[in-house]
Amino acid sequence: PFYGVTLAGIEQGLLRANYSPLFVSGHWRESHERRCVDHLLGRRVEGIILLTSRLPDEELVSLSRNVPLVVTGRAVVGERIYCLDVDSTLGARVATDYLVGQGHRRIAFISGPPDHPDALQRLDGYKAALAAARIPYTSKLVVAGDYLETGGYAAVNALLDARVEFSAVFAANDQTAFGAMLALHRRGIKVPQDISVVGFDDLPASAFMVPPLTTVHRHSDEIGERAAEAMI
Repeated sequence: PFYGVTLAGIEQGLLRANYSPLFVSGHWRESHERRCVDHLLGRRVEGIILLTSRLPDEELVSLSRNVPLVVTGRAVVGERIYCLDVDSTLGARVATDYLVGQGHRRIAFISGPPDHPDALQRLDGYKAALAAARIPYTSKLVVAGDYLETGGYAAVNALLDARVEFSAVFAANDQTAFGAMLALHRRGIKVPQDISVVGFDDLPASAFMVPPLTTVHRHSDEIGERAAEAMI
């Protein structure tokens, strides 16, 4: 859902300059993404926008010699590469600070994929907020997720089954938070009366959860429009 909003922003930004986008998905897999890039080159596209690319830096630099690149969520140095890196560390710190301000001291964190750059930034932001509040970091409160609802659901069940005490959950993205809330509901735990939950991204659906999800707003449409402007 996050990328759907971003793609709409890309389309809107390109249409202003009378360009039309061609969308393909690498599904966060390096081999799939490489195949998609080859497909686009075969279609003789004039430029490629990569959203949080999984390809190695040196491969992106080599690719940029054939076609101009705009890359989001990464910082890659190259003459024909324009990078738009978003500071997820600050957003994660804001979310954790909010929970600390509500009086929480046992805050569980459901992370994103361990090899995803912005997932690592969100973990760093969580740790920084705890350190600033002089709350010890507890590894048992951090559970790996995958940015999907199923990952959030499994993570909360793992915490509860392990009898780990926590009064709040910070989910690395809204989809993870949706799964976490469902797991709590099915275990008879009320949100926010028993456990508080905070997400990240502010997807359109978040306002329509029961209860509405507290989340960090990220301008995903603006990311798309800025990427389009950079490519033009």
